[in-house]
Amino acid sequence: MLARVRGLVISCALVVASASAAEAAPKMVKGPYLQDLAPTSITVMWQLDEQVPGKLIVEGPGGNREIDVPADRIVEARIDNLEPSSRYRYRVVVGDATWDGEFATAPPIGKDVPFSFIVVGDSRDGIEQHRRVVERMSQEVPDFILGTGDMVDEGFRQDQWQQFFDVENATLRDNVYFPALGNHDRQGRGRTADSYRSYFSVPENGGETERYYAFTYASARFLVLDSNEYSFALTDQTAWLERELAAARDDATIRHIFVVMHHPPFSISLHGGALDLRERWTPLFEKYQVTTVFSGHDHVYERAEHNGLRYFVTGGGGAPLYPRRPHPNPVDVEAVKKFERTLHYLRVNVTGNHIEVTAIRADGTTIESTAWTDGPAEAPAPAGPVVASVPGAGAPSIKAAPVAAPPPGETTRSLGWLVGGGIVLALGAAVVVVRTMRQ
Repeated sequence: MLARVRGLVISCALVVASASAAEAAPKMVKGPYLQDLAPTSITVMWQLDEQVPGKLIVEGPGGNREIDVPADRIVEARIDNLEPSSRYRYRVVVGDATWDGEFATAPPIGKDVPFSFIVVGDSRDGIEQHRRVVERMSQEVPDFILGTGDMVDEGFRQDQWQQFFDVENATLRDNVYFPALGNHDRQGRGRTADSYRSYFSVPENGGETERYYAFTYASARFLVLDSNEYSFALTDQTAWLERELAAARDDATIRHIFVVMHHPPFSISLHGGALDLRERWTPLFEKYQVTTVFSGHDHVYERAEHNGLRYFVTGGGGAPLYPRRPHPNPVDVEAVKKFERTLHYLRVNVTGNHIEVTAIRADGTTIESTAWTDGPAEAPAPAGPVVASVPGAGAPSIKAAPVAAPPPGETTRSLGWLVGGGIVLALGAAVVVVRTMRQ
């Protein structure tokens, strides 16, 4: 009997000790989530409820790597020396707790392969509506996700950023997210967007403040702009924008140029088209024959066409939906070809010169699908010397052609799982560079 009592006491003590250890384990507050995708590198970020060191384990071609990651308030760990067009698994380990995810590196810059991406924006503080959109998005298999801004309603409120990451947690663990800066993301004292900059790691090629940037995926160049007027976006960015556009059009390996920004040049919804953007930036988009422009700000879906270029407004990520503008600008009325007030996101498929944009409601039904082919055209003569800001960034001119039907059996995913018995690729070692939190 005494032995049984002692055994029971020991068992209870072990249970209590185990419970205490579980309570003491660090909690993952945000993430892990993926940022800054490139052919040979990617960034993994996370935030714990306490600053403790951890390990990042990367599994894939070339063998497994285990990297020690020092403690920080927001961890930003870049993995270098990866193989392009390859799939990896990763694991964040802190004590006895682990968090798993996966990613696929980008194709080599300039390689002409099919790929797809999602565009979504304006979740703000509509938590349940945002969740509905994300749940539908989770059924897609994109190569990456573009955000058109206004992820939160008040950029200085940490509780709203936490809500955003809570809803997006499963999606961003396995999908790289490239954000654009919305006006609500910058709100707060000084409107400096400090929270935005601390939570996201973007290519540092557009200025010290990381308000705007560019990246290349396969044969497409992406320019992500800060369209907020009070951030001097319409002065310091314009020269950079034209240099990037000219460089893209001077690079024969780049077929398409996509532009992402928060404010739309054309809209018949509540805010209407941004006149300053229309006057200063759309002439550049036309001169260098941008493939298409994605925006948000108005919480609706719109497709517009102006001077041969296509513009999409996708602000249906969860924020309260907007009505039509009572008296829209006649220029906006002429440009906008499709309008719907609904929660939604865009799926974009790129196959060679063929572009297909499908607008999908939160319930999975399709608003519309628009397809066209960009063909080669004579490159526009730049006003001044062409300056390439990033080696290998650029492209031949393209010209919008009549809408064409998607080719049969079009491939919409450029990467897939490596299965057992498949091809084993020889890859370089993975190296992680851990950077301190952005100020």
